[in-house]
Amino acid sequence: MFSCCLQTTQGSGLKKDNSEGHGGVWRQRVRSCLQRLWPFGRKETNLTKGSQSQEHTEQVEKKSAPKNLKKPCTESRISADMVEKLVNHLVPSLQGGDLFFVPAFLYTYQRFTTTQQVLDLLFKRYEYFRPYCEEDERVKKTICTFLDTWMDKKPEEFCQTSALSIVKQMKNYLIVHTPYSDLVLRVHMLLTHLEEQKATETEAKDEEDSDLGSHTSADPEH
Repeated sequence: MFSCCLQTTQGSGLKKDNSEGHGGVWRQRVRSCLQRLWPFGRKETNLTKGSQSQEHTEQVEKKSAPKNLKKPCTESRISADMVEKLVNHLVPSLQGGDLFFVPAFLYTYQRFTTTQQVLDLLFKRYEYFRPYCEEDERVKKTICTFLDTWMDKKPEEFCQTSALSIVKQMKNYLIVHTPYSDLVLRVHMLLTHLEEQKATETEAKDEEDSDLGSHTSADPEH
């Protein structure tokens, strides 16, 4: 069985967050929002402490896994503006060494948005980069790190044929901005696998429909 967990790794063009002028105020709101959504948020300090913490994290992942991958849960209501702020904080949190934010986001975001919407917001936020800019190159690497982590932690969101459009979107973005990254190869292999799987499923369904049609036409009229 194919595994999508294969391991890998703006200046004038980079869109600035309009909320940056508020300093740490909105960041605290974002963090508090995730802590409310993720009941285990207060235990983030334990995430890096030994094997017991790893076991605890794995239990959290299982308990927090969404039951419906296509539609966000409606029990938690967050404004579109807050969702955008959460997505915009993903890269800065990784660059700042925050060990809580990304795990909390990945295990709660489907309560208030979808995989497609997160990618749309992320790729819109980092749509343009300056050539030969070290700062922007670091941002690109961080984006790859986040997407790698996402695919590792939540493979069910990328390894089904229903995720074909999402994987294609990722590949198109990466080819433009990080064409030589290991992640491009990983996503390309996953996309190839999903396309082959989709073709097989379509062929099987066509054969089934054909057999059903032949069987129906062969039945005598009553």
